[in-house]
Amino acid sequence: GPRKGVGVALQSSLELALAHYDLGELCSCRPIEHGYVNELWHIETTLGRYVLRRRHPSLRDRRTIEAQHVLIQHLRQAGFPSPRLVRTRHSVTFLELGDEVYEVQAYIPGELCDAGRPAHLAAAAFTLGWYHDAVRGIDHPALHRTAERYGAVALEQIVGRLMQDWQGKLSARLATSCEALQTHVAGVRAFFETLAGLPELVIHGDYYGENLILQDDVVAGVVDYDGAHWCTRAMEVAEALVYFCREPERRFKHIVYSGALDLGAIERFLAAYSGAATLSEVEVRALPNLIRTLWLCASLAPPLQPRPS
Repeated sequence: GPRKGVGVALQSSLELALAHYDLGELCSCRPIEHGYVNELWHIETTLGRYVLRRRHPSLRDRRTIEAQHVLIQHLRQAGFPSPRLVRTRHSVTFLELGDEVYEVQAYIPGELCDAGRPAHLAAAAFTLGWYHDAVRGIDHPALHRTAERYGAVALEQIVGRLMQDWQGKLSARLATSCEALQTHVAGVRAFFETLAGLPELVIHGDYYGENLILQDDVVAGVVDYDGAHWCTRAMEVAEALVYFCREPERRFKHIVYSGALDLGAIERFLAAYSGAATLSEVEVRALPNLIRTLWLCASLAPPLQPRPS
Protein backbone atom coordinates (compact mmCIF):
# COMPACT_ATOMS: atom_id res chain seq x y z
CA GLY A 1 0.00 0.00 0.00
CA PRO A 2 1.01 3.69 -0.07
CA ARG A 3 3.84 4.72 2.21
CA LYS A 4 2.91 6.85 5.19
CA GLY A 5 2.46 10.53 4.27
CA VAL A 6 2.64 9.93 0.51
CA GLY A 7 -0.30 9.64 -1.89
CA VAL A 8 -0.59 6.77 -4.37
CA ALA A 9 0.23 8.83 -7.49
CA LEU A 10 3.17 10.56 -5.82
CA GLN A 11 4.49 7.28 -4.43
CA SER A 12 4.37 5.80 -7.92
CA SER A 13 6.44 8.67 -9.39
CA LEU A 14 8.96 8.53 -6.54
CA GLU A 15 9.35 4.77 -6.86
CA LEU A 16 9.87 5.21 -10.61
CA ALA A 17 12.72 7.62 -9.86
CA LEU A 18 14.23 5.42 -7.15
CA ALA A 19 14.22 2.46 -9.56
CA HIS A 20 17.19 4.18 -11.28
CA TYR A 21 19.28 3.80 -8.11
CA ASP A 22 20.72 0.79 -6.31
CA LEU A 23 19.28 1.63 -2.92
CA GLY A 24 17.61 -1.62 -1.96
CA GLU A 25 13.91 -1.99 -1.19
CA LEU A 26 11.93 1.10 -0.16
CA CYS A 27 10.76 0.84 3.46
CA SER A 28 9.41 4.33 4.16
CA CYS A 29 9.05 7.72 2.52
CA ARG A 30 7.95 10.93 4.21
CA PRO A 31 8.03 14.55 3.06
CA ILE A 32 10.52 16.98 4.61
CA GLU A 33 8.62 20.16 5.38
CA HIS A 34 11.38 22.77 5.56
CA GLY A 35 12.12 23.19 1.85
CA TYR A 36 10.91 26.45 0.27
CA VAL A 37 11.40 25.68 -3.41
CA ASN A 38 12.30 22.05 -4.11
CA GLU A 39 10.32 19.06 -2.89
CA LEU A 40 12.21 16.87 -0.42
CA TRP A 41 11.55 13.41 1.00
CA HIS A 42 13.28 11.36 3.68
CA ILE A 43 13.73 7.89 2.21
CA GLU A 44 14.52 4.76 4.22
CA THR A 45 15.45 1.58 2.36
CA THR A 46 16.91 -1.76 3.24
CA LEU A 47 20.37 -0.28 2.53
CA GLY A 48 20.16 3.00 4.44
CA ARG A 49 18.63 6.47 4.80
CA TYR A 50 18.62 9.08 2.04
CA VAL A 51 17.11 12.39 0.99
CA LEU A 52 15.33 12.48 -2.37
CA ARG A 53 15.02 15.92 -3.99
CA ARG A 54 12.73 16.84 -6.86
CA ARG A 55 13.87 20.13 -8.36
CA HIS A 56 11.61 23.09 -8.90
CA PRO A 57 11.05 23.82 -12.63
CA SER A 58 13.14 26.99 -12.33
CA LEU A 59 16.17 24.99 -11.12
CA ARG A 60 16.49 22.29 -13.78
CA ASP A 61 19.20 23.70 -16.04
CA ARG A 62 21.62 20.85 -16.73
CA ARG A 63 24.81 22.94 -16.90
CA THR A 64 24.00 24.69 -13.64
CA ILE A 65 23.27 21.42 -11.83
CA GLU A 66 26.51 19.92 -13.12
CA ALA A 67 28.45 22.96 -11.87
CA GLN A 68 26.76 22.79 -8.46
CA HIS A 69 27.64 19.12 -8.18
CA VAL A 70 31.27 19.82 -9.08
CA LEU A 71 31.23 22.36 -6.25
CA ILE A 72 29.77 19.84 -3.79
CA GLN A 73 32.35 17.20 -4.76
CA HIS A 74 35.19 19.73 -4.40
CA LEU A 75 33.98 20.66 -0.93
CA ARG A 76 33.73 17.02 0.15
CA GLN A 77 37.29 16.38 -1.05
CA ALA A 78 38.39 19.37 1.06
CA GLY A 79 36.76 17.78 4.11
CA PHE A 80 33.86 20.23 4.23
CA PRO A 81 30.51 18.71 5.39
CA SER A 82 28.61 18.94 2.12
CA PRO A 83 26.21 16.04 1.40
CA ARG A 84 27.30 12.88 -0.37
CA LEU A 85 25.64 12.65 -3.78
CA VAL A 86 24.31 9.19 -4.60
CA ARG A 87 24.86 8.14 -8.21
CA THR A 88 22.29 6.45 -10.40
CA ARG A 89 22.88 3.04 -11.96
CA HIS A 90 24.35 4.95 -14.91
CA SER A 91 26.81 6.66 -12.55
CA VAL A 92 25.42 10.20 -12.83
CA THR A 93 24.65 12.43 -9.86
CA PHE A 94 21.19 13.56 -10.97
CA LEU A 95 18.31 11.93 -12.79
CA GLU A 96 16.36 13.52 -15.65
CA LEU A 97 13.03 11.71 -15.90
CA GLY A 98 10.59 13.26 -18.33
CA ASP A 99 10.26 16.89 -17.26
CA GLU A 100 11.45 16.13 -13.72
CA VAL A 101 14.94 16.26 -12.23
CA TYR A 102 15.75 14.21 -9.13
CA GLU A 103 18.78 13.97 -6.87
CA VAL A 104 19.51 11.53 -4.05
CA GLN A 105 21.83 12.43 -1.19
CA ALA A 106 22.94 10.48 1.84
CA TYR A 107 20.89 11.40 4.91
CA ILE A 108 22.72 13.49 7.52
CA PRO A 109 21.28 12.97 11.02
CA GLY A 110 21.17 15.82 13.51
CA GLU A 111 19.17 18.93 14.38
CA LEU A 112 18.61 22.11 12.41
CA CYS A 113 20.57 25.19 13.42
CA ASP A 114 18.86 27.36 16.04
CA ALA A 115 20.29 30.88 15.71
CA GLY A 116 19.06 31.69 19.22
CA ARG A 117 21.56 29.25 20.77
CA PRO A 118 25.04 30.78 21.16
CA ALA A 119 26.82 27.50 20.35
CA HIS A 120 24.81 27.12 17.14
CA LEU A 121 25.45 30.74 16.16
CA ALA A 122 29.21 30.25 16.62
CA ALA A 123 29.16 26.95 14.70
CA ALA A 124 27.22 28.52 11.81
CA ALA A 125 29.64 31.46 11.63
CA PHE A 126 32.78 29.33 11.74
CA THR A 127 31.38 26.99 9.09
CA LEU A 128 30.58 29.89 6.76
CA GLY A 129 34.21 31.02 7.07
CA TRP A 130 35.30 27.44 6.45
CA TYR A 131 33.12 27.31 3.32
CA HIS A 132 34.58 30.58 2.00
CA ASP A 133 38.09 29.27 2.59
CA ALA A 134 37.37 25.86 1.02
CA VAL A 135 35.75 27.28 -2.11
CA ARG A 136 38.66 29.50 -3.16
CA GLY A 137 39.80 28.71 -6.69
CA ILE A 138 36.45 27.21 -7.70
CA ASP A 139 34.64 28.89 -10.59
CA HIS A 140 32.33 27.86 -13.42
CA PRO A 141 30.59 29.93 -16.14
CA ALA A 142 27.22 28.40 -15.22
CA LEU A 143 27.48 29.90 -11.73
CA HIS A 144 27.72 33.48 -13.01
CA ARG A 145 24.40 35.32 -13.01
CA THR A 146 23.47 37.99 -15.51
CA ALA A 147 21.83 40.13 -12.79
CA GLU A 148 22.44 40.39 -9.06
CA ARG A 149 19.70 39.50 -6.59
CA TYR A 150 20.78 42.10 -4.04
CA GLY A 151 23.07 45.10 -4.32
CA ALA A 152 23.10 48.77 -5.28
CA VAL A 153 22.16 48.16 -8.93
CA ALA A 154 19.33 45.77 -8.00
CA LEU A 155 18.07 48.27 -5.43
CA GLU A 156 18.02 51.10 -7.98
CA GLN A 157 16.06 48.90 -10.38
CA ILE A 158 13.52 47.93 -7.69
CA VAL A 159 12.97 51.54 -6.64
CA GLY A 160 12.74 52.64 -10.29
CA ARG A 161 9.99 50.08 -10.95
CA LEU A 162 8.09 51.19 -7.85
CA MET A 163 8.31 54.84 -8.87
CA GLN A 164 6.96 53.94 -12.30
CA ASP A 165 4.11 51.88 -10.84
CA TRP A 166 3.19 54.62 -8.37
CA GLN A 167 3.42 57.52 -10.82
CA GLY A 168 0.41 59.79 -10.42
CA LYS A 169 -0.91 57.78 -7.44
CA LEU A 170 1.14 59.28 -4.60
CA SER A 171 -0.15 61.43 -1.79
CA ALA A 172 2.01 64.42 -0.88
CA ARG A 173 3.25 62.63 2.23
CA LEU A 174 4.14 59.45 0.38
CA ALA A 175 5.81 61.43 -2.40
CA THR A 176 8.11 63.00 0.20
CA SER A 177 8.97 59.53 1.53
CA CYS A 178 9.72 58.32 -1.99
CA GLU A 179 12.05 61.24 -2.61
CA ALA A 180 13.87 60.39 0.62
CA LEU A 181 14.11 56.76 -0.49
CA GLN A 182 15.58 57.75 -3.86
CA THR A 183 18.13 59.97 -2.12
CA HIS A 184 19.03 57.11 0.21
CA VAL A 185 19.48 54.71 -2.71
CA ALA A 186 21.71 57.21 -4.52
CA GLY A 187 23.84 57.46 -1.37
CA VAL A 188 24.24 53.69 -1.18
CA ARG A 189 25.29 53.57 -4.84
CA ALA A 190 27.80 56.41 -4.31
CA PHE A 191 29.30 54.60 -1.30
CA PHE A 192 29.98 51.42 -3.27
CA GLU A 193 31.49 53.38 -6.14
CA THR A 194 34.15 54.64 -3.71
CA LEU A 195 35.24 51.12 -2.74
CA ALA A 196 38.01 49.12 -4.31
CA GLY A 197 36.76 45.81 -5.66
CA LEU A 198 35.37 43.51 -2.96
CA PRO A 199 36.70 39.91 -3.06
CA GLU A 200 34.45 37.53 -5.02
CA LEU A 201 33.93 33.77 -4.95
CA VAL A 202 31.20 31.16 -5.37
CA ILE A 203 28.94 31.84 -2.40
CA HIS A 204 26.59 29.19 -1.01
CA GLY A 205 23.69 31.51 -1.79
CA ASP A 206 21.20 30.18 0.77
CA TYR A 207 23.14 30.01 4.02
CA TYR A 208 20.54 29.96 6.77
CA GLY A 209 19.45 27.76 9.69
CA GLU A 210 17.36 25.19 7.86
CA ASN A 211 20.27 24.34 5.55
CA LEU A 212 22.63 23.60 8.45
CA ILE A 213 22.50 20.28 10.32
CA LEU A 214 24.29 20.09 13.67
CA GLN A 215 25.45 17.25 15.87
CA ASP A 216 26.65 18.16 19.39
CA ASP A 217 26.89 21.86 18.45
CA VAL A 218 29.10 21.12 15.43
CA VAL A 219 27.89 21.54 11.85
CA ALA A 220 27.71 18.05 10.35
CA GLY A 221 26.03 19.07 7.11
CA VAL A 222 25.57 22.12 4.90
CA VAL A 223 22.93 21.33 2.29
CA ASP A 224 21.12 22.96 -0.66
CA TYR A 225 23.59 24.47 -3.14
CA ASP A 226 20.90 25.48 -5.65
CA GLY A 227 21.63 29.15 -4.97
CA ALA A 228 25.41 28.88 -5.32
CA HIS A 229 26.74 31.61 -7.60
CA TRP A 230 29.62 34.01 -8.16
CA CYS A 231 29.23 37.01 -5.87
CA THR A 232 31.06 39.24 -3.40
CA ARG A 233 31.99 37.32 -0.28
CA ALA A 234 30.94 40.20 2.00
CA MET A 235 27.41 40.10 0.58
CA GLU A 236 26.99 36.54 1.84
CA VAL A 237 28.42 37.53 5.24
CA ALA A 238 25.96 40.45 5.37
CA GLU A 239 23.04 38.17 4.55
CA ALA A 240 24.17 35.69 7.21
CA LEU A 241 24.31 38.51 9.77
CA VAL A 242 20.78 39.54 8.83
CA TYR A 243 19.55 35.98 9.31
CA PHE A 244 21.54 34.80 12.32
CA CYS A 245 21.81 38.03 14.32
CA ARG A 246 18.27 39.34 14.41
CA GLU A 247 16.77 40.13 17.79
CA PRO A 248 15.03 36.89 18.93
CA GLU A 249 11.53 38.35 19.18
CA ARG A 250 11.85 39.68 15.62
CA ARG A 251 13.11 36.48 14.05
CA PHE A 252 10.83 35.41 11.21
CA LYS A 253 10.71 32.03 9.50
CA HIS A 254 10.42 33.57 6.06
CA ILE A 255 12.90 35.81 4.28
CA VAL A 256 11.46 39.26 4.86
CA TYR A 257 13.89 40.95 7.20
CA SER A 258 12.55 42.56 10.33
CA GLY A 259 14.93 45.50 10.60
CA ALA A 260 16.52 44.89 14.01
CA LEU A 261 19.91 43.29 14.67
CA ASP A 262 21.53 42.18 17.92
CA LEU A 263 24.93 43.92 17.93
CA GLY A 264 26.34 41.47 20.48
CA ALA A 265 25.37 38.57 18.23
CA ILE A 266 27.06 40.32 15.27
CA GLU A 267 30.31 40.59 17.24
CA ARG A 268 30.14 36.91 18.23
CA PHE A 269 29.33 35.85 14.66
CA LEU A 270 32.22 37.78 13.12
CA ALA A 271 34.62 36.54 15.79
CA ALA A 272 33.69 32.92 15.10
CA TYR A 273 33.82 33.49 11.32
CA SER A 274 37.38 34.82 11.67
CA GLY A 275 38.43 31.45 13.09
CA ALA A 276 38.27 30.09 9.55
CA ALA A 277 38.49 33.10 7.18
CA THR A 278 39.57 36.73 7.41
CA LEU A 279 37.54 39.61 6.04
CA SER A 280 39.52 42.48 4.56
CA GLU A 281 39.28 45.99 6.01
CA VAL A 282 37.30 47.08 2.95
CA GLU A 283 34.81 44.23 3.43
CA VAL A 284 34.27 45.11 7.08
CA ARG A 285 33.70 48.75 6.15
CA ALA A 286 31.18 47.69 3.50
CA LEU A 287 29.07 45.47 5.78
CA PRO A 288 26.71 48.17 7.18
CA ASN A 289 25.80 49.40 3.69
CA LEU A 290 25.47 45.84 2.39
CA ILE A 291 23.02 45.12 5.22
CA ARG A 292 21.06 48.29 4.42
CA THR A 293 20.93 47.25 0.78
CA LEU A 294 19.75 43.73 1.63
CA TRP A 295 17.00 45.01 3.86
CA LEU A 296 15.76 47.51 1.30
CA CYS A 297 15.80 44.98 -1.56
CA ALA A 298 14.02 42.33 0.51
CA SER A 299 11.49 44.78 1.96
CA LEU A 300 10.60 46.49 -1.32
CA ALA A 301 10.60 43.29 -3.40
CA PRO A 302 10.23 40.30 -1.02
CA PRO A 303 11.96 37.21 -2.46
CA LEU A 304 9.54 34.80 -0.78
CA GLN A 305 6.10 34.95 0.76
CA PRO A 306 5.58 33.74 4.34
CA ARG A 307 4.71 30.08 4.70
CA PRO A 308 1.04 29.40 5.41
CA SER A 309 0.52 29.04 9.17
